[in-house]
Amino acid sequence: MNLFLKRDVGVNLHGIFSFSLGLHLYRSIIFPMARIFIVTVLVILINSCAEDTGIDITKTYLNPCDYIIEDFSEINISNSNYFGTDSTLDVITWNLEQFPKHNSTVDYLLELIPILNVDIIALQEIGSTSDFQNLINNLNNYDGIITNSASYNINLAFLYSNNLEVEATYEIFTDNWWSFPRSPLVAHIIWNEKNIYIINNHFKAMGGTENEDRRKSASEKLEDYVNEYLSVENVIILGDLNDELNEDPSNNVFQNFINDALNFQFTDMDIAYSSSSNWSYPSWPSHLDHILITNELFDEFDNEGSSVQTIRLEEYFDNGWIDYEKYISDHRPVGLSLKFNP
Repeated sequence: MNLFLKRDVGVNLHGIFSFSLGLHLYRSIIFPMARIFIVTVLVILINSCAEDTGIDITKTYLNPCDYIIEDFSEINISNSNYFGTDSTLDVITWNLEQFPKHNSTVDYLLELIPILNVDIIALQEIGSTSDFQNLINNLNNYDGIITNSASYNINLAFLYSNNLEVEATYEIFTDNWWSFPRSPLVAHIIWNEKNIYIINNHFKAMGGTENEDRRKSASEKLEDYVNEYLSVENVIILGDLNDELNEDPSNNVFQNFINDALNFQFTDMDIAYSSSSNWSYPSWPSHLDHILITNELFDEFDNEGSSVQTIRLEEYFDNGWIDYEKYISDHRPVGLSLKFNP
C-alpha cells in the first residue's frame, strides 16, 4: 500500500461561469446544465488522477467540490530487514508521542508494525482509545490493551501477536501518582512455555530536582516490587523512562539497578554510551527509552542470536527523520530479541 501526503489544491466551482447568453428565457436551464457538466468532468478527471496515484477515490468529503490531491511520499518497504525472528522473543518499547500525532499516523503504523515482526510492543502516550482500537482492527494477527488512568490522557498500552499467550494484564502502583504519573502496566505472557513478565512504564518527564526525585523513586519502587513479587520470574522492565543511563552515579535515577548488577541489567547500556546517532530521542539528543532485565534472563541475553537496538524507522521514509517525526513520533523504538536455550 502506498501512503500519500495531503495537500489541498483549493478547487472551487461555486459561482463558476456567471455568464449570459443574451436570452434570459434559457438562462435558468443552460446555467445549471453547465455547472453539472463542469463538475462531472472535474470529478472524472480527479478520480482518474487518483487511480493513477493510488488515492482512495471512495473517500467522502464534506464538500464534494473540495477535493484533495495527495502527492507521492511512500514508505520504502522493499528489501526490508525485519527486526524479529521466529526463533526469538522480540519485545519493543515505543513512545508514540500523543498518538495519533497526525491523521495519517494509523495508516503509516499499519505498514511499519508488520516490518518489525515482533511478539509484543509496549507503547506510551496513547491519547486516543478509538484510534488505538482502529489500529488493532486493521492489523493482521495483533491484539492489544490500553489503560485509561494516565495523567493528561497519555496512556500506556500493549500490542501483542495473536500467537502469543497472554495470561493477564494489570496495573500496579495505581495509588502512587507522585512516583508513577502513569501507573505501570504489566503483561504476564507465555512464550514457548516460558513465563515472562513485562512491565511497561512512562516515568515523569522534565528536568529539575523534584522530577528527578520522582524518577528515582519510581526506579526504587519497581526494584522493590520485583524483589517482593517476581523474585524468581523472568522480568523485563521497559519504557520511556525519561532519563539517561550514563549520568554520574551521584544523580543517576537508575543507580539502584546499576548497583545491583547481580540481579538487574540494562540491555541498552552500550547504546547509551555509543554514538548519539543510535539514541532513542534525537530531537534533544539523548537516550531515554530503556529495556531492563532480571538475572533470570542474563544467559538468554548472552546467547548468540540475542540483540538490542534502537530501530531507525525513519530510514523507511522518503524524507527520513523529518517525515518520521511529523507522522509518527519524536522517539525511536528500542527493541530486544532474546534467544532462549532449547
